[in-house]
Amino acid sequence: PFDPLPLMTARSAAAVTPRQARRRPAELQGARGIAERLRPVLASLADPAMGVPADGLERAWVNELLGAAGSVLDAAARAVRHGEPVHLSATDLGVLKTPDNDVILVGPARRAADRLAALLDDVLEIAEGTGTDSGLPEHLTPDTRHRPTLLRLVPVVLKAIRRELYRRSPILRHAIRVAVVAVCGYFVGEAVPLGHGYWAPMTAVMVMRPEFSQTYGRSVARFGGTLVGVGLATAIVQTAHPDARLSALLSVVCAGLMYLLMRTGYAVSQVCVSAYVVFLLGMAGDDWSQTVTERIVLTLVGGLLAMVSYAIYPAWETPRLRNRLAEWLVADGKYAATVVDRYADPAHRDLEEVRDALIATREARVAWQEALATAQHEPVRHRGISRAAATDAQHALAQLGRSAMVLEAHLPARSADPVPGAAQLAEALRRATEKGAKAVRERRLPDWQPVVDAVAHWDVATPTEDGTTPVGDPVVRRGAALLLEALEEFTRALDERGGSTRVSSTLAKN
Repeated sequence: PFDPLPLMTARSAAAVTPRQARRRPAELQGARGIAERLRPVLASLADPAMGVPADGLERAWVNELLGAAGSVLDAAARAVRHGEPVHLSATDLGVLKTPDNDVILVGPARRAADRLAALLDDVLEIAEGTGTDSGLPEHLTPDTRHRPTLLRLVPVVLKAIRRELYRRSPILRHAIRVAVVAVCGYFVGEAVPLGHGYWAPMTAVMVMRPEFSQTYGRSVARFGGTLVGVGLATAIVQTAHPDARLSALLSVVCAGLMYLLMRTGYAVSQVCVSAYVVFLLGMAGDDWSQTVTERIVLTLVGGLLAMVSYAIYPAWETPRLRNRLAEWLVADGKYAATVVDRYADPAHRDLEEVRDALIATREARVAWQEALATAQHEPVRHRGISRAAATDAQHALAQLGRSAMVLEAHLPARSADPVPGAAQLAEALRRATEKGAKAVRERRLPDWQPVVDAVAHWDVATPTEDGTTPVGDPVVRRGAALLLEALEEFTRALDERGGSTRVSSTLAKN
């Protein structure tokens, strides 16, 4: 299992301004790129489907390689974290540098082992700072993407606004909710015969979030924290009868406690804020008993307005789960097609395009996972996809991305010959996943027949003049079979009617 979030977080942290880029650590300039290239190489060696049998001498040797690679990465990470030299065992270096790799391993496994050794050399150079002045090896290209300036963000903001100007946009609906609730809260606060009427709209705006579960939780936490804080402050006022100086001291103590305990939860911070307000207004000479009533009533009014706004004008994530799943399917299909395209035309391959497609799949996956987590807490009945189907479909798409990633680990050199049939497979993947995404949105089962035909084409015997049968690159053939298996598993996951309509594999028949 692989969690893409750390690499996405590191990529976001590495995007800085040009001025900051001149001083940022070397780890943000090249180490992350090496980590992203290491992942598919390690996966290709670990996966028995890509050339290394699950048992035997090759598997035992690959396990030794993976163990040694893990030790090297741990040692390099420790050296970078603590600023100390890299300490490696002679055994690990012997396993990685031994000529037995060329004898025991053959084909794709040997290529992957060679790439692993080269990447680990780059990791050690970065950890030891033996490259250029920035601590990078000479042949590594720094990440030069920077955050745009404020003025350059203006067209980006305008484009984002135009993108969300449609009726079902959750961002637009949340903006409308906040605006309407703020205005209504102001008029309600002014109509109630109490002072500080602005507390009602302020409470509503502070607790409202685009997600219902967060809004509900913050509303309960704010009201509960207000009750506790006001109650504690009232008890102190009735017992000690503080003057202005003591009230000021208690206000400062409450403010300090709020900053000290801010990370423990929203309810705890509201306890401190409510007590702070009571002491502050008492120091100004206001009647503390009236302050208690105002604070509790107006906080309750603001929270109720926030909850009512969701009941009248909701923006649930549950009905959009199928759309999120379809977007992930398209992103995975584009990534797989982009990788296979590099086999069809190695001389003009663009690794940056592969990287962009990979990043798109990670973003789509995170968006799906966030939407699924949000939908689980919404008071909405399931519409179109059950929890079991969502879990199985997520597993299938994750397997689709892993299969494409393993293919990426074996990308041919620019001087390699094009793989016959790779272009047709890439086009079939791209076209079939787009149509499959449309079927998912329309609550139909996707059909992968174009991909089945493209993969089955390699199994058709076509004898040549010398009697041999070209069957294409074995890595691409095995990778294509894994991609097709993941797609069919995805269809089976969405088929909630049981075995009567499950997809049968035409490839197996051929």
